[in-house]
Amino acid sequence: MIGFMHRRFAILGLIILSLMVLTSATHKFYVSITQIDINKDSHKLEISTRIFTEDLQASVLDKTGIKLGLGSGNEFPKADSILVSYLKETMSFSQEGKNLELIFIGKEVEADVTWIYFETKAGILLTRPIEITNSTLQKQFPDQKNLVNLRFGKETISQIHTSEHPTYSFAVTGDEDR
Repeated sequence: MIGFMHRRFAILGLIILSLMVLTSATHKFYVSITQIDINKDSHKLEISTRIFTEDLQASVLDKTGIKLGLGSGNEFPKADSILVSYLKETMSFSQEGKNLELIFIGKEVEADVTWIYFETKAGILLTRPIEITNSTLQKQFPDQKNLVNLRFGKETISQIHTSEHPTYSFAVTGDEDR
């Protein structure tokens, strides 16, 4: 009788575990990661953004009607300029009320993520906060979370940008040894 009960609990446990796995597999999470390093010599922001390719392409398709085909043999010829335009609309950097101009460095598509690289045209003042807005993908995916890490020397400041709060002010100490 005890063996039968153990078997029943084991089967019930497997059924519950299977249901949990199936429901979690269908519940998609939306997250991007943006790493910003302040160049110690020029004080320019060096920005790398990691976004799920499928979500990025869906957002661009929704906005422009263009299928990018990132990383495929038939990538849309102007994919880079469309991505840059989209990201400049959804990500912005400013200091003392002045927008920091972004220069596109390039992109890499790896499996299911796309890395996009920018740097600011000019350096920043280390003694003043930087306003960073990151609303990438949030129009299409309201649950989208955009993690932004700002690093200078040994100091890292992180914030999660949501559709309710897409902008944060980041202040660094100006001491790269800290």
